[in-house]
Amino acid sequence: MPPVKIVIFEDEFLLANDLKRQLQPFNFEITAIFRKAEEGVAYLEGIEKTALFPDIVLMDISLAGKMNGIEAALILTAKYDFALVFLTGMSQMDIFEEAFKSKPHAFMIKPFDIQQALVSIRLAVYQKTLENRLLRHQEELEQKISERTRELEQAKDQAEEAVRLKNTLLDNVSNQIREPMLGILGIAAMLKQETLDQPNLQRYTQYITDNAQHLFALLKKIMDLKET
Repeated sequence: MPPVKIVIFEDEFLLANDLKRQLQPFNFEITAIFRKAEEGVAYLEGIEKTALFPDIVLMDISLAGKMNGIEAALILTAKYDFALVFLTGMSQMDIFEEAFKSKPHAFMIKPFDIQQALVSIRLAVYQKTLENRLLRHQEELEQKISERTRELEQAKDQAEEAVRLKNTLLDNVSNQIREPMLGILGIAAMLKQETLDQPNLQRYTQYITDNAQHLFALLKKIMDLKET
């Protein structure tokens, strides 16, 4: 398993190097140490897309430059994906609320105990792993929802097209039946008028009229099947 890469922001050089010495035997690789936040921010910007980019940043709250650790953390966590652990002394406990704005994964209290440091760093790695896993699941879920939405939209379009075709077919059938039936009814009415003195022809004419009207009733039921 490759070592976990760490960048340390710490203005006390001896303290940072001692921490580096104690962490390296536990499969942690300290790739850089910075006393000033400005220098560390510039360094991370330069290696953003390289294999040197850290998995963890250990960020002291008080640094040597104009920018403190909280300000640096807010800048970096807005742009990059890494686990963040704040380094702080007991006298700085009152600024925890401000530090939480950058969503750290753990805190390490000075002076460092190696076991406590390992617990904090491993906890940060574990939390970051869970975050990334959750993010992947969320992206996969959103992709599935998007795909399903597209499928439903396609099915809706196909259903609407089927309805349109059905309505067009019904209109054509209606027009093809209606005109001849109107002609038949017209002729039947004329025959009925011309054969008032011929009972047999009157019955046949009425039979034609009744069947034509029955077909019109069926046609109406068919047209009622149209959907808008």
